[in-house]
Amino acid sequence: MKNHSKSMLRLLMLVVISICIDQGTKQWAQHTLLVWQHDTNLIEYEGKREILYTLGQSAGSQNSVSEEPQGFLSFGFCYVRNQGAAWGALSDLDERIRVPFFYLVTMIAIFIILHYLRTTPLSQKTARLGFTLVLSGAIGNFIDRMRLGYVIDFLDVNWALPLPWKINLSSQLFTGRLSFLNFDIHTQVWAYDFPKFNWADSMITIGVTLLLVDMLILEALRQKRLARAFKKGRNHEPTTLA
Repeated sequence: MKNHSKSMLRLLMLVVISICIDQGTKQWAQHTLLVWQHDTNLIEYEGKREILYTLGQSAGSQNSVSEEPQGFLSFGFCYVRNQGAAWGALSDLDERIRVPFFYLVTMIAIFIILHYLRTTPLSQKTARLGFTLVLSGAIGNFIDRMRLGYVIDFLDVNWALPLPWKINLSSQLFTGRLSFLNFDIHTQVWAYDFPKFNWADSMITIGVTLLLVDMLILEALRQKRLARAFKKGRNHEPTTLA
């Protein structure tokens, strides 16, 4: 019981640190990247984009007569107000539905995560860390919705990848904020401007990835070890002579 309390305290500290980083970076983005905003309408604003680092050549700097397309990876900042979920999903919902929906879903998710944190064995460190990161991200974005009415996104990543084969695939099945699920892969280059995100979104993504690793890989290893231990115990059972 003492070890469980210590573990919960460490995870709580991780949640607090993550939330502080999330809120601090969003405050920085608000003061540094926001150019203009309407006095009353939250949707009317203007943010600026700053490219910090580019690996390779962007599409605008490539030689158009070059036969071999050059790939690039770009990272920077771009201020965006997101009224939906992570990556901008569901932001087109009516405000009368969207606001209470996100409040309710977030509160339910927080209670569920806390329950699993309390009941997950201490030995399953990957799962407990995953739940903790998801919890910190959910609380971080929830604070934004309660305080501002929107979530501040500012991390900006885009890339172009040269393809070894001639491929022409496209999908335009989604509209609105779900349009980021659409893709357009040309015969030579796959270019994509990733949806803007923040620290909380990153923690949720990493946390979910850890939970998937625990469920799909580590759980199978635990079951194999349990089966071997059970088989070994059966083999060492004393035999009774008739």
